[in-house]
Amino acid sequence: MPQMILKKHRNRKMLGLKWAMILLWGLVLCINTFTENLESLMSFQSVGFHWNWEPDYLSFFNMNDLTTIDPDFILVKTGHFMGFAIMDLLIYNLTRSHKRSILFSMIFAFMTEFFQLFFGRDGRLYDMCIDSIGIWCVYFLLKWGQTIKQAKD
Repeated sequence: MPQMILKKHRNRKMLGLKWAMILLWGLVLCINTFTENLESLMSFQSVGFHWNWEPDYLSFFNMNDLTTIDPDFILVKTGHFMGFAIMDLLIYNLTRSHKRSILFSMIFAFMTEFFQLFFGRDGRLYDMCIDSIGIWCVYFLLKWGQTIKQAKD
């Protein structure tokens, strides 16, 4: 796969920039995902991490707290949607492959939600679904844009 990506990007500086953007955005998502207290991060830009050696794995499947888990519910869920939509767009921009960008974005979405359990946060399947909706919206928007472009040509 790396050789295929190199063939699509003649300019190594541009390739490096695309990788850097993906890694930087991944770091932003991880800080937002793994910080101990999201409210402190949003209100006071305070970041803290706490490792939980024995997470409650079944809480990943809890659906009862969808709207009550966070006081800034709409903002946080919009962040899930937008965060992974941007990640997918960045990966697609590098690979030019919807299959790869969706696959890598979905794996990253699962990993962030799952590992939240180890950081004392609430990793939830429904958050992964919101992440996935953002990823798939990028796919459909890009396909729609390509259809419009082809119709004009």
